Amino acid sequence: MSVFSRYGEVLRPPGTATALSASVVGRLSLGMTGLALLILVRNATGSYSGAGAVSAAYAVSFAVGAPSRARGADRKGPVGVLRWCGVLHPLAFGLLVALAEVGAPVLALAGAGVLVGLTVPPLGAVMRALWGVVVDGDQLSSAYSLESVVVEACFVLGPLLVAGLATALDPAAGVLASGLVASVGALWLAANPLLAKVAPHPERTSGLAGPLVSPVVRACLLNVLWIGVGFGTIEVATLAFVDEHGSAKATAGVVLAVWSVGSILGGLVYGGLHLRSTAARQLPVLVAAVSIGAVLPVLAPGVLALALLLALSGSAIAPFSACNSVLLGSAAPPGTVTEAFAWNGSMIFGGAAAGTAVAGVLVDAAGARAAFAATAVSGLLTFGSSLLGLRALRHHRVADALA
Repeated sequence: MSVFSRYGEVLRPPGTATALSASVVGRLSLGMTGLALLILVRNATGSYSGAGAVSAAYAVSFAVGAPSRARGADRKGPVGVLRWCGVLHPLAFGLLVALAEVGAPVLALAGAGVLVGLTVPPLGAVMRALWGVVVDGDQLSSAYSLESVVVEACFVLGPLLVAGLATALDPAAGVLASGLVASVGALWLAANPLLAKVAPHPERTSGLAGPLVSPVVRACLLNVLWIGVGFGTIEVATLAFVDEHGSAKATAGVVLAVWSVGSILGGLVYGGLHLRSTAARQLPVLVAAVSIGAVLPVLAPGVLALALLLALSGSAIAPFSACNSVLLGSAAPPGTVTEAFAWNGSMIFGGAAAGTAVAGVLVDAAGARAAFAATAVSGLLTFGSSLLGLRALRHHRVADALA
């Protein structure tokens, strides 16, 4: 049996491939929006700081609002939330473009950016929750590996699409296209009959903490927080490293794409394996691999070596994400799975924002290697947080259920 035959099994249930396709189309927007906003606002205001403020307003509101939208999907079903977001999200993009066209101040543009972030359809959280009800338990690692690969591909293709539209047409084209694909994906997924299976759970917890009451969920989220910090530091450090070595800034995009390709390949291989050990036992090993990989960029003597080391480092990211998702989805209390996965995205976005800020300060003070050193520290913190979570993993019923 081929390593990749497991993906055929995952996609075999009727409607599953269509649901995944819809979520892929919609989540392409996540890879487009950040760069699209930067280009639009920089072109409209002439200010990088203004562009950064609007992009930050979007990112923060997205991270803060995602769990609330997902909680609504858990309580009332995902169809209504996807439909409302599918309508409101492109309207928020349209408002932002209109304000930019009339020369509105940065504060007004940031306000529109907040609306964009608050209306992002919870496609990733809904799709991950759907996997939990349409595939068997032993196929979840393959399903979540496929998810991780999809996300990486969106973050590779999204910026390329935005850059092409901004160059060929207009800076606003990338923003509007991002809103369009998000809307199409959300409405397409909402129309899938499979979503009826993601129904409100009759035993759903009514507490405000939702999935956060689970110590395993908290441990998994702490892991991805530090992973997110590493994402932010690597992006800034790579740009600075390329600049320090006299290469064109566009080279940084190629290097980061190679990093993502490493993650894609690692995720595809991991998802195709027939591993007998439980997710709880796999996670510390995968976290250790991520931590070791986080140290590698510090050793790069040049740009080509950096690309190769990042590809090697990235190969552990998607497998970690898939394994962490298995535990996160299984450990979430009844009726809170969608919200748990939304928290996962929020922690990554929040960590990346913090990592970007820290890396910027370090680059200005001591150069790119200092920022790569921060990436290494984030890897060590991920390993440390996973050790702290081992006790919760050992005592949780999921560890035995997945055996």
